[in-house]
Amino acid sequence: MLAVMLIAAVSCTKYSATVSGNIAGLDRSQIVFEKLNLNWLTPVDTVTTKANGDFSYKVTLKNDDPAFYYIYRNGVKLAGLVLRNGDKVTVNADTLGNYTVEGSPESSNLKYVDDAFAKAASEMVSILDAAPEDVNAQLSRVYINHKRDMLKQIMSNPRSITSATTLFQKFNDELPLFGEATDIVIFRSIYDSLATVYPNSEFVLALKNEISRRENESGLNAKLDELTQQSFPNIRMKDTAGKEHSLLDLEGKVIILSFWSIAQDVHKAFNQELTELYSKYHENGLEIYQVSLDVDKPAWAATVRSQKLPWISVNDGQGINSPAIVAYNLVQIPTMFVIGRDGSILAKDVYEVASLEPIIRKAL
Repeated sequence: MLAVMLIAAVSCTKYSATVSGNIAGLDRSQIVFEKLNLNWLTPVDTVTTKANGDFSYKVTLKNDDPAFYYIYRNGVKLAGLVLRNGDKVTVNADTLGNYTVEGSPESSNLKYVDDAFAKAASEMVSILDAAPEDVNAQLSRVYINHKRDMLKQIMSNPRSITSATTLFQKFNDELPLFGEATDIVIFRSIYDSLATVYPNSEFVLALKNEISRRENESGLNAKLDELTQQSFPNIRMKDTAGKEHSLLDLEGKVIILSFWSIAQDVHKAFNQELTELYSKYHENGLEIYQVSLDVDKPAWAATVRSQKLPWISVNDGQGINSPAIVAYNLVQIPTMFVIGRDGSILAKDVYEVASLEPIIRKAL
């Protein structure tokens, strides 16, 4: 009987995390731990700080999946946390909601996302209060800048659980951050990354449900079915003359799919090496489809012309918001992919031209 009781006791506390720290200015005051359940908060427990503001609390977790917790006092959020089994997190905060967190990289990601959203929302309120003549333009500027920032954060941390909740950010019911029809590509990319790590997480499953909802609403099912039959995601962009080129038009050839930017001189030197490889194997069936991730299209076009690049060079002018980044899950540039004659991806995330030649020679 004693053994059974001990086993039961251990199983009840199998998953837990410890949160300790200090709330400056509090003297034996109560703080509340609340758990985020998709889009609502549930109070979990009340903790009383010591006379100097120190506190310590052991959070019981449901499983090993990351869980979101917030610390509140009198309706004011003091800190946000992402907890996993075994975490030992230290929080130092004040009563105004300024805080630092140590011992949890995911909590640091959450803080960055929450702070950025709060800043953008505050800027919007200030614009509305001031009511300038170009109020819509100013609001749009804040919205677009915040979306770019969050997209950069997501793409830099595709396996962070905070990427899932970031995709559901909204300033109000009519203004979600990722509400465009094309944003479904971002949802799918992040879901694919997170599902390999946290397949049963309620936040990852919420992404899956949102993808299904958007597919049904927008009638994209048929198009997505076609995409799943392709070995590689298609890209359609225009060259320096405004002519559209489809990556799928190069099927049957060996393709180097290259992503780059004119912003760094190293990328220009990178093109010189790529030119030598192209000249050597082009007659044997090698093609290069090079995507620029620059927003300044005139400057990009001038660089393409000055370097006399002989292959297909395209740009959609969207920079880090380009759907191509999500489609190929880019983490840095310059980077290259090699696509075989049968449409299969033979190599991905290749960062040096020297590494390409053995792959190209074998594929041809």
